[in-house]
Amino acid sequence: MNFKKILLLNILLTYFSFSNASETLNPIVVSNSISPIDLHSSPASMEVFTAVDIEERGFTSLQELLGSISSINISSTGGLGQLTSVFTRGTESNHTKIILDGVELNPGTLGLAPIQNISINSIDKVEIIKGSSSALHGANTIGGIINISTKDNSNSISISSGSWSTNTVSFTDSYNRNGLKININANSTESKSIPAKITSSRRHSYNTENIAIGLSKELSDYEITSRLYNSRGNTQYDNYNSSVVLNQNHDDYFYTLGIKKFVNNDILEIVYKGSQNRIIQTATGATDFTDTLRDIYDFSYTSVGGNVIQKAGVIYTKEHMSELSYGSRFTVQTNNKEYYYQSELSRPSYLINYGARHIDHSQFGHFTTGNFGLSILSANDVYSFNISKSLRPADATDLYSEWSGIPTLEPEESFSYEFGVKRYVNENAFIRGTAFKTTIKNLIEADSLSQVYISDSEVTGLELRFQTILNLIEYDIGYTYMVPEDTKNNQPLTNRSKHKLNADLIYTINPSSTLRVNILAEGKKKASPYSDINLGSYYIANFNYRYNFNHSSINFSMNNIFDRPYRTSHNFNTLDRSFFATYSLNY
Repeated sequence: MNFKKILLLNILLTYFSFSNASETLNPIVVSNSISPIDLHSSPASMEVFTAVDIEERGFTSLQELLGSISSINISSTGGLGQLTSVFTRGTESNHTKIILDGVELNPGTLGLAPIQNISINSIDKVEIIKGSSSALHGANTIGGIINISTKDNSNSISISSGSWSTNTVSFTDSYNRNGLKININANSTESKSIPAKITSSRRHSYNTENIAIGLSKELSDYEITSRLYNSRGNTQYDNYNSSVVLNQNHDDYFYTLGIKKFVNNDILEIVYKGSQNRIIQTATGATDFTDTLRDIYDFSYTSVGGNVIQKAGVIYTKEHMSELSYGSRFTVQTNNKEYYYQSELSRPSYLINYGARHIDHSQFGHFTTGNFGLSILSANDVYSFNISKSLRPADATDLYSEWSGIPTLEPEESFSYEFGVKRYVNENAFIRGTAFKTTIKNLIEADSLSQVYISDSEVTGLELRFQTILNLIEYDIGYTYMVPEDTKNNQPLTNRSKHKLNADLIYTINPSSTLRVNILAEGKKKASPYSDINLGSYYIANFNYRYNFNHSSINFSMNNIFDRPYRTSHNFNTLDRSFFATYSLNY
């Protein structure tokens, strides 16, 4: 057994001893700590969706999956492929860090990660960390982290077809022999979709092609890993004239190279990450673009003791950002150095983790962030407390756009804390509740003319979730109440609702088939920061049936069964009733 396997075995045995629940109710998470930890024991609030969950619940997109979480609000500027914003626990859409296979997707300009282009069929696991983990993950984590891992040990073909002439083909393949692992994920999606704006007179189509190739090799006490990812495609949209269709092309990629050296139970790791996030908008007589290029060098050392695991590291980031909009262009480059330390102590009756990160930013100077978490373990109960300080440096568009930029903007800074209680009624019933509060200063907002202004905000809330398996039926109910306030202007923050409920009933008809019924309900929310327009409350019902046979499965999904009208973004359409059929073959 090599050093890697010994290390992971020791870690997992330590944490599994705190829980006797099924993996369905108590999955293992790796994003919020140095070592894997089960959801029940973690000081932080987390949600986990595996590939099995995705298939069983019939999710057709990552946006739909994230929208099923009661503490996340999703806002989309139209149909498939349109810009999608994720508001975690009432924070801004650029306060949640999106990580795909270890690489941050948030650009340094517009600030929104292109989650609408990530194929749901390529995902192995999605871990949602609510609240900042700034010591391990750095800036841009005020609201939380969404860590997406793609399949690396799968051999499958998936074909899906459905509403709005939407067709998807996905392929995964893996090779594992003599310590050499190679995997590939490929996906192609096209759709005629729907008109983006409520005034649009034409449908706005969408297409994307994604490919990811991973490689790893074990050599004695070393492990070498590398990954390449590329996503290209086109989204049609309209701007001011609803009869004119404009085109937006995306071209995103990243590549990584990592080396691990196992020293007894310790790990020395060096990782390089290079990435591009590019959007090009074309119109008659004009071509606009936004571009972010990053080079990241990450050096870390992990020390594993009997009850203590520690990690220290240094990260150097070189970031190049450029943008051309309405004939105005800027180009800027930043160089950032980060030094971090995280420690985790595990005892039979409690867990403690704490850490700090010092950021030396070439634009904004020196900042220190950090977090502290505590879980008290008492039989089937866990009482947790988590406190964190984080920041988001103003992006290049906020700073240098000719039309709205303010070069003197300071980073947004946050302070948040939460108290949680988790209880096992029995091995098939899990209840949890969390009260949380986040305050943000130097909040960057925009008025009706897209002019930037500075505000402060405060978000307080309560999350509740109940999961149980009774006979052949799994019940999963989540509810969040929160008050997201712009405290400087004494008004609600936009696109965030006070109330949200998600309820799932999954019935196992027999070992080969399951039936899911879902109700999603959301209260009204402010549509605009500069007017009194509200987006109305709504509820929708969704349905999914899955049948497994001979290493294959067929999924039938119907969303918004009753075709109820609703909107998640002011003046933009939302998908109406839809039907999708998916065939998957595992070989």
